[in-house]
Amino acid sequence: MRQTVILFIVLLLSAATLSAASSKPADGERLLLIRSSGGNASEKEQVAQSGIYDSMVEYLTDRGYRVVDRSLAEQTAVQIAATHEIDPHINKAAAYGLQFLAEYTIHFKTSTFVKDPEKGIGALVRVSAKIVDNTGARIITAKTADASSTGHSTEDAIEKAARNAGNKLTEQLAKGLELHVKQTGIDGRTVTMVFEGTDAQTDRLAAALEKSQLVATIKEVESGGNKSTFEIISKVRRDQLERELLRMASQQGISLQKIRAEGNRSTWKIR
Repeated sequence: MRQTVILFIVLLLSAATLSAASSKPADGERLLLIRSSGGNASEKEQVAQSGIYDSMVEYLTDRGYRVVDRSLAEQTAVQIAATHEIDPHINKAAAYGLQFLAEYTIHFKTSTFVKDPEKGIGALVRVSAKIVDNTGARIITAKTADASSTGHSTEDAIEKAARNAGNKLTEQLAKGLELHVKQTGIDGRTVTMVFEGTDAQTDRLAAALEKSQLVATIKEVESGGNKSTFEIISKVRRDQLERELLRMASQQGISLQKIRAEGNRSTWKIR
């Protein structure tokens, strides 16, 4: 009987541990939230975007995500609006994400509809968003949500509807991101390394990385002008792989200097 009770307790603890692990957010991942139209949006869209932004940040930070400072995110949204009349290309969104050292960018846009004030002030806010993996400049997930609400004023109705829509949307996005991170942990994360140096030295480093137990696969995706770019499927985080790279380079008598790092991308000069 005692052994049965002990076994039951162990099973309960194991289930609790697995539950906590499955609900854990992307560990240490940094997010940039940007609006599609910056300061060029109409007044009602600005109210909606502000409400959605606030609700998304609240949802994400409550669950342990790291979100880029709002003023920087707003600056990015304005910069994108100044150069793009339509939604920015994925590469542009990813580039801004890397600028702020964010692994992922959440890019969202809104459509807001105000109901007839004579029949009661109300609003419907529809929001769609994409999560972009900044290093690979690829879309992880895309979701849409909407919500309606009434209020004492048009602005109040829009803000309430926007917060509700933002909560619904972010819950969906977070599930997609956490699934991606979980899968990345199984398959390996994509790390990009750029080497500036002679072909012979670069080939030696690439061969060493290929043999490393921390690397699943490595392939050269671009070369020329004394520079080579490699896409690596790593079983560990970028910083851990970089320490392994420095260790292997030292063993081969190669001196490396990291001259740039952003997201899961780093650039190295071979000396």
